[in-house]
Amino acid sequence: MKILKQYILGLVLTTGVLVLVSCKKEFLEIEPKGSIIASKTQDYELALNASYIASSFTASIYMGDEVGVQNAYFSGASLRMQRLFKYEDRIYQADEVPAEIDDSEGYIRRLYLYNKIINEIMDAEGGTVQQKEAIVAEAKAGRAICNFMFLSDFSKPYNALTASTDLGIPRIITANVTQNSFTRLSQKENYDFIIKDLTEAIAHLGPLVHRRKMSKLAAEFYLARVFITMGRFDDAKKQIDAAFLELSRANITLKLYDYNEVLNPEGQNNWFPFSPFGFSKKPIPANYTETIYDIQARSFLLDAQNTFVINPETASLYDPADKRVELFDPRNAFEDEILAKGMRRPVGFFVMAGPSLPDLYLMSAECKARGGNLSGAIEDLEKLRVNRLSEDAATIPANVGTDQQALVKFILDERVREFAFTGLRWLDMRRLSQDPIYSSHIKYTHKSFDADGNVLQSYTLKPERFALKFGERMLRESQGLQENP
Repeated sequence: MKILKQYILGLVLTTGVLVLVSCKKEFLEIEPKGSIIASKTQDYELALNASYIASSFTASIYMGDEVGVQNAYFSGASLRMQRLFKYEDRIYQADEVPAEIDDSEGYIRRLYLYNKIINEIMDAEGGTVQQKEAIVAEAKAGRAICNFMFLSDFSKPYNALTASTDLGIPRIITANVTQNSFTRLSQKENYDFIIKDLTEAIAHLGPLVHRRKMSKLAAEFYLARVFITMGRFDDAKKQIDAAFLELSRANITLKLYDYNEVLNPEGQNNWFPFSPFGFSKKPIPANYTETIYDIQARSFLLDAQNTFVINPETASLYDPADKRVELFDPRNAFEDEILAKGMRRPVGFFVMAGPSLPDLYLMSAECKARGGNLSGAIEDLEKLRVNRLSEDAATIPANVGTDQQALVKFILDERVREFAFTGLRWLDMRRLSQDPIYSSHIKYTHKSFDADGNVLQSYTLKPERFALKFGERMLRESQGLQENP
């Protein structure tokens, strides 16, 4: 499969360790000049520690229903971004490889590394069995995350009634670029494999020691996210409860930021000054105390920095006392005029889309609310909200807190307020589209606006476009790969 050879499985490690792109003996017999072939346990561990999951301009960022565009700047966005926003069938030209496949730090390339470690490290020189099992566990958890991301891009939303026949993704379990046949499994098979990898990993993972190193906490979190995606909220709650128990074992600081302080220009330890490129003193990802496992997506594009906005409907979800809107700029870059109808522009070079404390609290709240524990859900919500709004405004309205469906909808809105323009809303839209009660929470249109906030154009999301198409080139160079409708 040329795509795998040329794009998917190429990997050069920044540590100076080169993991070869084949397991064949003849390749291992030749040591490339200036590189080290992985043969010792510490080689594999170094390779794993040097690797992380990231992406550039993730598709999900531009497909969430919280996003709008300013028409005057829309042409400055890449053709791919424009097509994603318009929910078009064709995202890529006939000769293009999807960016989701081609990204140098993306989930497909990371699958190669994780498979190589899983398949080879037990035979590596040095290291104890326990040490090797821990490294395999990290790789299995990483593989599960990559497969989940792969499914989220290229398969339809999960539905338990049809999962055994709905097309999922190919199962890639070897580090072999000579493989040229890739048959898509059923979604059920894919999800079963993801759950198996995470479950086996959790048994051998340790406490959180670094935000780019897999931990038991991060794996528990991700297994909960998978179960929520599948609508298995009782199972998700068990993993969330286990994750909360792991918080106290972390060897690095984990705590929510109080936006009343860090987003207050007069507050101690504030993140100001604010520029067109974000807050100058906002902590770097390695030190960001809300992050459990760092998965980033590059989002800054100079030519399109004024294109994408939080749309007026999303802006209306924020209470006047909500500090989260201060993370977004009410003006276009290098301009003084306030954007119309509450629209705001995202700033910064990256968005953080990995496991986090806010997400853990909100997942917990949703599972509790769906299970009938309304008081527990409110407690989780208010632990987050007191750090986002004033103490009085953080309280859940009484008419919401006593009505199960109203409370779940409030939590879903809270997820929009907390995770706008991170791509996480798109994951919620996918699962909610299959929810018999809450599917109406999705807005199935994107809109472009003029300078006064008037709607100029609307684009409708068809059910088929919850899954990206692979495109002609991927199909041409991959035997057995079936296209999405």
